[in-house]
Amino acid sequence: MVMPLLLGCVTVIISMGIQIFAIVLILEYLFKIVSSAGSHAGVKRKTTYVISVIMTMLFIGHLIQVAIWALLFMFVGEFDNYLTAYYHSMVNFASLGYGDIVMNEQWRLLGAIESSIGVLMFGVSAGAMLSIMNFMLAHDDHFKDHYAKFQEPTHHNHE
Repeated sequence: MVMPLLLGCVTVIISMGIQIFAIVLILEYLFKIVSSAGSHAGVKRKTTYVISVIMTMLFIGHLIQVAIWALLFMFVGEFDNYLTAYYHSMVNFASLGYGDIVMNEQWRLLGAIESSIGVLMFGVSAGAMLSIMNFMLAHDDHFKDHYAKFQEPTHHNHE
């Protein structure tokens, strides 16, 4: 019980480090794009592209985290081939819990720990995406113009 918990916690810290690293890279990329645009009009043209790149970066970060958990499963001897370990790791990380592959009782706790960190990392990614989209839209003059028109009160004559 102690060894799976210890190894799981170390892997959680590694997962968090990867997520933090990915978000820092994303923020650096975002600030580079916004500052290189020179004007808000430049950001308008890049909003879809930037959001797509950021979503891809976050997804790759998740895939890397899954890969590290799969390596842990291989290290403790739970799987003989990496593809099965990776599949099991992805099922855990995404909290699907198919149950088609179950680890030995000695290491079963690792799956629950991975599911917990997976839920947390997906939440962090969703929060980051929402913040970034709000930032991008706040710097998009076209969006601001449409939003301002939407907020204007309409005058109806109710006589």
